[in-house]
Amino acid sequence: MSTARSSSVSSIAAAMQRVAEVLAVQREAGRVPVLYLPGNAGRIVSVEDWLFQNAGELSQGGRVHVFQTLALGPAARWAEAVARGVVPVTPFIGPGVRELVNQGLARNIRCNLSQVHKLYQTRWRPDVAIAHVSPPDAESRVTLGLNAGLDISAVKAAVFKVAVINRELPRWHITQYADPASGRTVETGCAMRLDAFDLVVEADEPLIEHTMTVKSAGVATARAIAARIIDLLARDAGPGGALPHTLQLGIGMIPNAVAESLAEQRRAVGGIWSEMFSDGVLRLYREGLIARTGGPQLRDHIVVGFVLGSLGLYESLRDNPDFAVLPQELVNDPIMVAHNPRMASVNATIAVSLNGEVAAATIGTRHHSDVGGQHDFALGASWSEGGIAIIALPSIATLRDGSLQSKVVATHAEGAHHTISADLPVVVVTEHGVADLRGLDDPGRVEAMLEVAHPDWRDALAKEARLLPSMQGVGVIPARLVHLRGGVSAILRPATAEDIPAIRTYIMALSEQDRRTRYMGAITAAALVSTERMERLYQHTLDYEDHAAFLLEAGDAIVGVVHAFRTAVRSAYEISFSRRSDLEREGIGEHLMGMLIDWSVAAGVQHLHAVTYRTGNPRMRKLFDQFGFVAATDPDDRANVLYAAAVADLAITRERLGEGDVLPTQAAPGDCEQDTPAEVS
Repeated sequence: MSTARSSSVSSIAAAMQRVAEVLAVQREAGRVPVLYLPGNAGRIVSVEDWLFQNAGELSQGGRVHVFQTLALGPAARWAEAVARGVVPVTPFIGPGVRELVNQGLARNIRCNLSQVHKLYQTRWRPDVAIAHVSPPDAESRVTLGLNAGLDISAVKAAVFKVAVINRELPRWHITQYADPASGRTVETGCAMRLDAFDLVVEADEPLIEHTMTVKSAGVATARAIAARIIDLLARDAGPGGALPHTLQLGIGMIPNAVAESLAEQRRAVGGIWSEMFSDGVLRLYREGLIARTGGPQLRDHIVVGFVLGSLGLYESLRDNPDFAVLPQELVNDPIMVAHNPRMASVNATIAVSLNGEVAAATIGTRHHSDVGGQHDFALGASWSEGGIAIIALPSIATLRDGSLQSKVVATHAEGAHHTISADLPVVVVTEHGVADLRGLDDPGRVEAMLEVAHPDWRDALAKEARLLPSMQGVGVIPARLVHLRGGVSAILRPATAEDIPAIRTYIMALSEQDRRTRYMGAITAAALVSTERMERLYQHTLDYEDHAAFLLEAGDAIVGVVHAFRTAVRSAYEISFSRRSDLEREGIGEHLMGMLIDWSVAAGVQHLHAVTYRTGNPRMRKLFDQFGFVAATDPDDRANVLYAAAVADLAITRERLGEGDVLPTQAAPGDCEQDTPAEVS
């Protein structure tokens, strides 16, 4: 079959020999040539088989870039091709080249799918593009195959175009629709005239099926997450429970479970506008649960870029006017997405941090996948009137050795690829709940994310969160601005491990007398600031359950610290204070006591107690007296005084003083110049 421009060959082998000749010309010009192949379910297996067997003919002793989105071919054969000069290039890593990317033997071009078409206009313009196409219609038009939305821009941009006609491939519906929302007129079908190709070959082969199977262990979790997502969307449901949303369902078991669950509930949706979809959407369509299908305008149809599923799915799209197959730069354009009313994007991910950073491309620092259209649709949905961007994931993952790992993490590993930053807040859904991060500050996000984490990991995650400077006070007491008596502003906040260097400086600046009274003995400054002690206090034990610490920070310097340690009596804590030696009569102790009391109330602490010298620490004793602590002689050492108070009583005193106030100057610990022992029994 040939046209005025194109020529025909009789076999894939002959076509690939011609491709090798075209690439050789580019190599002679001093370039590493680029060959584009369809990916996903649109792969041409016979073309890939030829490449694997004859990679040396393409590279001819040099290199050739083979550009493919989501390589699903066998990894071992890709590795063999790489050894003979083939360099895979991809904006979306598939299992065929995943290990090669991690080894630095394949190139990963990070790019939102809405922008991939621009790659073909510059650096990655294909010297040759091979298209998997349907048989032509009466007007000699073919539509690109199962990967149409991704392939069309690469094929059109290519210098030399090859059409592989497969009679098994359905031809998509070709027409034009007006889109009043964007002011555009859009052609559907991802069609090209056959005479736009330089070379045509017929090669019938079975289409690639890819069903979204779920491991038996994950079925219940996927369905639980899907149920939570549907309940979330059902808040906007109309009569009969129909959802008004336009849905985007990404790749993975959870998006597909959402579609299956909607069908089981006989719950209709407003429409579908999706980068891709699988058989879950097909079931909704067959059961009449998609409201907008078959109208006169673009958004009256099911819009998609590529499909990945069963033969039944592919056949359902054959010349079907209810479906509009479009180039990915239109389907994934966040502005086009945003024009859909109540756009709801549902995408899976590998991990989410406590402040809402989504990592769908890397496991730790190892490449696994890519952003794809996740960011495109999350952004578009967030712009949509009444829209919502949902990120769904199980709370835990089972590793190869059978151990479990939380998919909600305090922070991602350094170097991890954040496919959605914290600056685009999403709604995170796990089997344990829904965390709507929109409008929340970091502490609020952490609290919300802890609720959707697996219960077995929540305590550990909360402890990690409190080590982060941006999350001070999470689950504890928020930081607050106070004023010292001299007028200096200071920050009163929970301590974290990040404070260790400043705390070392603070301790070294204490006078010898203050160190003796604070630590109840002759302990050296070097011992107090040792790495072992600092890490134990501020990294290993500081969990705000068994051990809490708060500090007062003026400028870049710490000027006071208070600790509380749980004792054998679960609801009782021993407390200790210190303040910078050169700052007296500034109300530092009162501010620290106020935060300590507030934390104690919030944490359910019932009693606080302390021990200090009878005659050597008058300022501290005066502070305890002013807040109503009861004093008693230490039965083990009459040189010491024991102080104790019920938190309920302290809270009353705290309320009487007023939020942020300090005691009158004449009552301040710094004003006590001589030892005035409190009553002791």
